Amino acid sequence: MRSIRNRILIILLTTFVSIWLVMMTYTWYNTKHEIEEVFDAQLAQAANVLLGLLTHNTNVKSLDSSPFSLTKKDLDHNYEKKLAFQVWSEGRLLFRSDNAPDFKMVQLFGYSDGKLDNQLWRFLYRKDAKSNLLVIVGEEYSIRQELAFQIILQVFLPIIIALPILGFLIVLGVGKGLKPLQQLTSEVQKRSINQLSPISTGLIPHEVFPIVSEINQLLKKLKRSIDTERQFTADASHELRTPLAALKTQAQVAQRAKNDTTREHALKKIVEGVNRSSHLVEQLLTLARLDPESIQNEFEEINLTKITRQSIAQVSHIALDRQIKVSLNADKNITLNGIGALFEILIINLLKNSFTYTPKNGKVSVLLTSDVKWVTISVSDSGVGIPEELRGRIFDKFYRISGNKQTGSGLGLSIAKRIAEIHLAEITADTSEYGGAMIVVKFPILKK
Repeated sequence: MRSIRNRILIILLTTFVSIWLVMMTYTWYNTKHEIEEVFDAQLAQAANVLLGLLTHNTNVKSLDSSPFSLTKKDLDHNYEKKLAFQVWSEGRLLFRSDNAPDFKMVQLFGYSDGKLDNQLWRFLYRKDAKSNLLVIVGEEYSIRQELAFQIILQVFLPIIIALPILGFLIVLGVGKGLKPLQQLTSEVQKRSINQLSPISTGLIPHEVFPIVSEINQLLKKLKRSIDTERQFTADASHELRTPLAALKTQAQVAQRAKNDTTREHALKKIVEGVNRSSHLVEQLLTLARLDPESIQNEFEEINLTKITRQSIAQVSHIALDRQIKVSLNADKNITLNGIGALFEILIINLLKNSFTYTPKNGKVSVLLTSDVKWVTISVSDSGVGIPEELRGRIFDKFYRISGNKQTGSGLGLSIAKRIAEIHLAEITADTSEYGGAMIVVKFPILKK
C-alpha cells in the first residue's frame, strides 16, 4: 500500500534537491565563465603594462644592460609560482620569470591553452608593432578553478548545512499537515458496524472533503437500505401473523370436521387466506424493491396513455365481477420520463383500491391530462369516499379506515405513494364528482 505521506516527502525532497543541483551547476558554470573573463582581462592588462613599461622607459638595445632583475628567484607568494611571462625580440629571449622556460611557452598569437610542467595553463601572446617586442604571459588554470571552487563553496555551504534541517522540517510539516487524515482514519476505525451516522466534516481539509462527503452519502444509502430491510421484516412478520393464524385455525377445523360441508367450508377459507397472504407478500416485496436513487438512473421516455390502457385491461375482470363501469378520458399520446413498469403498478393499485370501496353498479373513471409543467392522473370512484381528516393517513403502510369491512393489505396506496415519490410527483386524496374518493397524482415533466 502506498503512503501519501512518503509520496509527498519524496516529491518535495526530490524537487528541492533537483532544483538545488540545477542551481549549483548553473552557478558553477556561470561563475567559472565570469572568472575566465576576469583572469583573461588581467592577462591582457599584464601584457599591456609590461609592453608599455619596456617600450616607454628603454629600447631594445639597452635591455641587456638593464639594472633591473626580472628573474627574481625568492618568490613571496604561492600564486607567483603559477604566473609566468616572457619577453622576446627578434627571436631572442630578453626577459622571463623564474618559472618560465627559455623557449616560447606558446606559438599562437592571442589567447590559447597549453601545458607547462604537465599543468594546464592559459596564455596570451602579444606583439608591439613599434618595438617588435613579443610578450607572452601565462597563468596556471588551477588558480581559476580554486577561486571558482571557493566562491561556489561560500555560496552553497550554508545551503548544504541547512539541507538536513530543511528535510527534517519538511518531514515535520508534512506529518502535521496530514494529521487530519490520521484523525479521520482513527474515527472510522473506532466505529462499530451499527454506527452509520455521517462523519463530521468540521475539521476536514478541503482536499479530502469530497471523499468524506461521498462516504457520508454511502453511509446514508446503507442506513436507508438496512432500515428498509428491517422495516420490511417487521411489516412482514406483523402482517403475516394474523393470516397465518387464521390459516392454522381453518386447517384445524378441517381436520376435526365431522361432515363434508364443514370441511369444504374450512378448505375454502384456507384457499382465500392463502390468496390474501400471497397478495400481501407480493405487495411487501414490491414495496421493498423500490429504491429511488437506483431506479431514477433507469428513467426513459414512456407513453403514459398506452400504459394506462394496458393497466385498465389487466384489472378489467375485477370490474366485471363487481359490475363496475370503468372509463378512461385521456389525450392520445401523453409521454413522460420514468419507469413504465412502476407506472403500471401505480395505476393498477389505484384502480384496485377504487374497486375495493366501490359498490356494485358503481363507477370508476380515470382522467389523464398534461400541460407544459405537469402530467396528472386522477382516479375517481362512486364509493363511500374518504373523510377529510383521514386523507393524510390513507397513504401510510397497512392503514385501513376503521369500521370498513373490505379486505385488503393496506399497502396499495402506500406503494402508489412510494412510486410517486420516486418520480418526484405529488399524490393527494379528494372527493370525486360521484361523491366517492378521488386520488390525484401530479408528475412534473422532467428532461432525460
